[in-house]
Amino acid sequence: MSRVISFINLAGGVGRTTSAVSMAVAFSEYGKRVLLVDLDPNGGASFSLGLETPRLSATEIFSGRPRALGMIYKTADRIDVIPANLTLEAAALKSVAKKDGEYILQKALENLEYDVIIIDAPATNSYLAKCAVLAADEFIIPTRLDVLSMRGVFSAIELIENLKKSENKSYQILPTMVESRNKSQGLISADLNSRYGELVISPGIAKWGGFSEAVGAGKSALSLFKTSDGAASYREITYPLL
Repeated sequence: MSRVISFINLAGGVGRTTSAVSMAVAFSEYGKRVLLVDLDPNGGASFSLGLETPRLSATEIFSGRPRALGMIYKTADRIDVIPANLTLEAAALKSVAKKDGEYILQKALENLEYDVIIIDAPATNSYLAKCAVLAADEFIIPTRLDVLSMRGVFSAIELIENLKKSENKSYQILPTMVESRNKSQGLISADLNSRYGELVISPGIAKWGGFSEAVGAGKSALSLFKTSDGAASYREITYPLL
């Protein structure tokens, strides 16, 4: 049975997609069979891995074709991807009326043969975000160390707690774009550690321009800049999760 990890923060611009892609590749480098499910209609994770205009996408899951041939794409980064496109949100909303519609993603992923399935959830408190939570066993909440991003963290935790009331909930918070000399970030980091202690992945991921450069190249930073500090950071935080 696959481990399913959702990357979620209900604020945007927090490094969620970069973290989902980078850790998916890190798991693969450690010998795991990995599937990345892009559940953000903007398709950021798909684009980051060179899948700009996929013919088939996660839309198939919500349209009642969860086993559609060709929905899973191979990538140069040695992970498989179910990409997203702009038809995804409309298809998901149509599935709301179906019996147990919110579990449609969970059911579609149940019989797939992977060691790790990573879901890149949208940055909204939407039906798709709820599906991403219900389908997952574990959660990683990437966040910038600023006030608006932290509001997204609190909202994500509330969503997880509300939807997974009777189940074990395993989540960790991952600081991203960390600037060690930034005093404001230092204060927020201290508050974050005070609130959540060992649930915070410390020291997080430092700010680095290579992540943006990798997106433009359609590859992960771990593939494009194999020996960089940024790539090493994601490998380091992934290793304890093996």
